[in-house]
Parts: sequence; C-alpha cells; structure tokens
Amino acid sequence: MSDQTIKGGFNPQTNIAERAARLQGNAGKRGLPGTGLETGDSFRELLNRRLQDERKEISFSKHADLRAKERNIAIEAADLARLSEACDRASGKGVRDALIVMNNSAFIVNAPGKVVVTVVDKNEMKDNIFTNIEGAVFL
Repeated sequence: MSDQTIKGGFNPQTNIAERAARLQGNAGKRGLPGTGLETGDSFRELLNRRLQDERKEISFSKHADLRAKERNIAIEAADLARLSEACDRASGKGVRDALIVMNNSAFIVNAPGKVVVTVVDKNEMKDNIFTNIEGAVFL
C-alpha cells in the first residue's frame, strides 16, 4: 500500500478508506494462522482460552518424574497447588527458570510453562550448585 500525501504530508483519510475496503473484501475469511483468529472465535472466547492456559496445572517432565520416584519424594495435591502458585509468582517477576525449595526438596522449574524439570532431595541439596536459574522461591 502506498501512502498518499497532501502537500508533502500524509493523508490519513485515504489510508483509512483503503484499509476499510480491504477489510470489507476479507469479510467472512479466516484470520491469520497462529493468531487464534483463524477459528472465527469472539474476543471473549479467545480471552477465556488464554486465561485457562495461564491457570494451567503444574506438570513434570519425564526426567523430573523419574527423579522424584528414584528419590522417594512424595508430592501431594496440596504440594502441586503450592508449586503452581510459586510458578505464577516467579513468572510474574519475569523469572523463566526458577529454583523452588519446598518440603526439604528442591524443584527446578520452567515457571511460565509450569513444568518441573528436575527434583532434588535435601541430602543432595547440601553440596550441589544450581545453575541456569534466574530466581528462587522458598516455600
């Protein structure tokens, strides 16, 4: 699209008219792939879907699940809720990878995705160095 000028300036009326004509020509067509608009959903439906994604439950990677079993680390439903809340808090501060210390165990998590990457018990925490984390949450 070319910008039309009036005496060396931009003419917004022509620009708006061109955009309106293009939009009318696209009426009934699907939106751009990957934007969430391709399904024809309303704004409310898109917003609700996004909010549900943000309330996503905590999950464990295969590695973390295996480590928790090997180290006999029991994780109850209340612990999952606390881990999820800690992920929300860390993510809210802009932390992507976090160390969460809870119930004599340490959890390395991807906070925005709410995915536990690995689990360490209190005996292994003593002489370990945790790397590649951006923040820590102590519960």
